[in-house]
Amino acid sequence: MSGLLDSIDSSAELRNLNRQQLQQLAAEVRELIIHVISRNRGHLASNLGVVELTLALHHCFDFGRDRLVWDCGHQAYTHKIVTGRRDRFETLRQEGGISGFANRTESPCDTFTFGHTATSISAALGLANAASLQERDERVVAVIGDGAMASGMAFEALNHAGALEQDLLVVLNDNKMSISRSVGAIARYLRKVRARPPFAEIRREFQDALAMIPLVGPRFDTLVNRLSDAVQTAITPGGLFVELGFHYYGPANGHDLGELIDTLEDLKRVKGPVLLHVLTEKGHGFSPASENPTKFHSSSRFELANGTLRDVEPRSGANYSSVFGETICEVAENDGAVMAITAAMPDGTGLTRFAERFPDRFHDVGICEQHAVGLANGLAAGGLKPVFAVYSTFLQRAIDQVNHDVALQGSPVVFCIDRAGLVGADGPTHHGLNDIAYLRTIPGMTVMAPADGEELRAMLRLALKLGRPAAIRYPRENVPDQDGAERPVRVQPGLAEVRREGADGVIIALGALVRRALEAAELLERTDGLQVGVINARFVQPLDEETISEAVRSHGAVLVAEDGRVSGGFGSAVLELLCRDGIPADNVRLAGVPLEFVQHASRDSQLARCRLDAAGLAERMRSLVRRTAPA
Repeated sequence: MSGLLDSIDSSAELRNLNRQQLQQLAAEVRELIIHVISRNRGHLASNLGVVELTLALHHCFDFGRDRLVWDCGHQAYTHKIVTGRRDRFETLRQEGGISGFANRTESPCDTFTFGHTATSISAALGLANAASLQERDERVVAVIGDGAMASGMAFEALNHAGALEQDLLVVLNDNKMSISRSVGAIARYLRKVRARPPFAEIRREFQDALAMIPLVGPRFDTLVNRLSDAVQTAITPGGLFVELGFHYYGPANGHDLGELIDTLEDLKRVKGPVLLHVLTEKGHGFSPASENPTKFHSSSRFELANGTLRDVEPRSGANYSSVFGETICEVAENDGAVMAITAAMPDGTGLTRFAERFPDRFHDVGICEQHAVGLANGLAAGGLKPVFAVYSTFLQRAIDQVNHDVALQGSPVVFCIDRAGLVGADGPTHHGLNDIAYLRTIPGMTVMAPADGEELRAMLRLALKLGRPAAIRYPRENVPDQDGAERPVRVQPGLAEVRREGADGVIIALGALVRRALEAAELLERTDGLQVGVINARFVQPLDEETISEAVRSHGAVLVAEDGRVSGGFGSAVLELLCRDGIPADNVRLAGVPLEFVQHASRDSQLARCRLDAAGLAERMRSLVRRTAPA
């Protein structure tokens, strides 16, 4: 690719470009993003929607001195391209390449490493406060989406920022979407804002009308200037933000570089907290993505000519998310009390079909995980059976509610925790590595992990019958192939399953690592002649104390394997059991994800790096057998 983009090595060079050149640059950036994501996968629609906004921000501000904070960070591709990473952009989301999110280890222009949404205003306010106290001449800009604006953290930050009255520019990137279409009262409010003319236009028309009134007109014009905030509150729907203490401007066309630049230059002179409302289109400039922004939010590889996805998995029973989605629909057909809750992730969690079939029993609460858990508690107290389907990384945002609102009440809420464990190219912000460690410390919480699709089906049915809080964690991968035959599954609370006998050692595996443990055992038999057993633990809490204790007593080498953080995880629970009962554990070793932030790569590569694939588990067991063998 050649053109103007090839000459841009830093964002400082954008300040020297005229508007025609910036328009040309926008086209070249958009072409590069589409080209790379078509081969690498990635967040396409959101990034195509902010090309012009990003270029305008870098043209108007000096982010070598000023500070730019991206909310979530998956919309920062244009930002990466113009801040010295153009030559590496082809490595996006690849092992050893640049991250798909804002990442402060890549560039000082990435103020934070952010992958969760609704965080930008809080962080930006902290930066603005620090700059003020230290008398630094810098402007702070936060970019946040309309879906994130409904989050509690965003409103807490707006509330504080309005009270502090410090210089801060919040850019509300309003594209009517989070991943799926934005929902709730805030989304409805913003729809009203979009339908009204911009405040600047209303004000000009008002002032023009006043000017036509002799003598009186100029006096009223002066009064309008003095009462600007009050006027905004009265005549624009953006008055909500004015009431929170912000100067509101917009809505502005997020794809009109001229309008954006003029507006931003004006706003640089405005003191105090400012909110610029910008209207953008997800997928702008690539019709397949603009017509189906949900499909192209986190896109698979696709054909450049027509956007046809190349590697779409079969729908029926291909992965854990789809198995969950099918099963909850089957259960709900026969039980009218079953409810489903998602936090802006109906597609990713497999709940789209449920939402279509049972709209009155489905709640998409938006990006509000804390509220989702509190809502589930209330539904359960009202006699219903709520199931909250959520990515592991996002459930971390609601730990207090899980503990206080659900477990303390003994509410029978079911947490279906998708994307548990290592998640691949999304990297450290999205790994689900901590759920075992925090859930197993909560009294009364049943914690399960299926080894395959049939176990997930059985565990969901069991969880809905328990009458107490329960969590089921499962990974972002296809369910194991059953070789054409379904394995009969009967899951009982706190009971493990012996999947393979072996005299030389045993692997006690949890969830996604059961299949890999079986493969490791077969490998060890084939290459070393070792007979290694495999226990499918199924439960983190309650543990199958009898099966685990007997396995440790009767085997010279015991490896406890999990696709989660080794610190405080399932293996720790096993060691606590052995310590409590005075069972020697010199022959026990733990295999899990180390206490570090695992960088983006394929899930298979990450498991191999952590020695949690079949080869890695076999290597660990081989070494342990040798170490514990009698002299």
